[in-house]
Amino acid sequence: MPTSAADFRSTEGHGARNRGERLVVVANPNAGGGRAGRQRDVIERAVDRAFEQAEVRWTTGPRHATELAREAAEQGADIVAALGGDGTCNEVVNGLMGAEAPINPRCIFATIPFGTGGDLVRTLQMPRSLSEALWVVSTGTTVHVDVGEVILESGPRHWFINVSGAGANADVCVRANRSSKTFGGTLTFLGAILGTVREFEPRRTTWRWRLGEEWNETTLDCLGSFVANAHYCGAGLHVGKGGSMADGRFEVTLLPRLSLRETLAALAHARTGNLHKIPRSIVVQANEVVMDGDLVVETDGEPRVAGPARWRMAPAALQVRAGWSTPPVAL
Repeated sequence: MPTSAADFRSTEGHGARNRGERLVVVANPNAGGGRAGRQRDVIERAVDRAFEQAEVRWTTGPRHATELAREAAEQGADIVAALGGDGTCNEVVNGLMGAEAPINPRCIFATIPFGTGGDLVRTLQMPRSLSEALWVVSTGTTVHVDVGEVILESGPRHWFINVSGAGANADVCVRANRSSKTFGGTLTFLGAILGTVREFEPRRTTWRWRLGEEWNETTLDCLGSFVANAHYCGAGLHVGKGGSMADGRFEVTLLPRLSLRETLAALAHARTGNLHKIPRSIVVQANEVVMDGDLVVETDGEPRVAGPARWRMAPAALQVRAGWSTPPVAL
């Protein structure tokens, strides 16, 4: 239900409080190196100050956020917000999406940043402050955005809202998720990237993609790949520059075998969004992508299993409320 001036009332000590929408926060207590769990009371009081109808549901293990988000959508929540990092956001989105479309089309997805990577919230332009993030969840702009799905030949299907891919980037995700994340997102991912650079071996892989009806194909010794719906991954790598979450297209980058010097230069280009400057790279837009190879796939920073795999787009599938200080749609 959209908010309006009538949906708020002022209460002493609470400020403006949303009374027209029911919020369910799916919160990961391990987010922020366990900081979220240590601040449960602070988080729950802040949510109560921001919304008259709200509850915080805490996860207890992997994939529990998917279950909690699905229950909230089925129970008619107006907004389901993920409190945590990119992994928590991914689990919540998978809970909100059914086999082909959202379980509850009226339900709005939102984020409350509290994790290590925080790449999705860069695109969504969400403030890091808890109270400011809740203000955006309460009053921000709601837009229908695209959602991607990867279908693995081995059977599993996974939705993603941010960035997927296969190859070295999946290896980086494995290393980052195994680390303590004590030093924050940037250093965690930098350490993981350096470990992958030393050890990962590219594999011969055939890729096909289409934009509209025309298919293209290439075969290469593939180091890594990005299938981007949003803009950032790996704690700030700008892999979706020039794209939009509401244009029905992926920004796709295929990386070939690179020398150590080329790999280090590629990291600099990825930070600035200039992936086309990486030697022999392929940068295209696509509605659908197919990988014929056994590279391991990742979705929103979560490693899955090895391919073959197919990525498809579900255009304008999910309502998302965010900061959107710049247009979230392609102009």
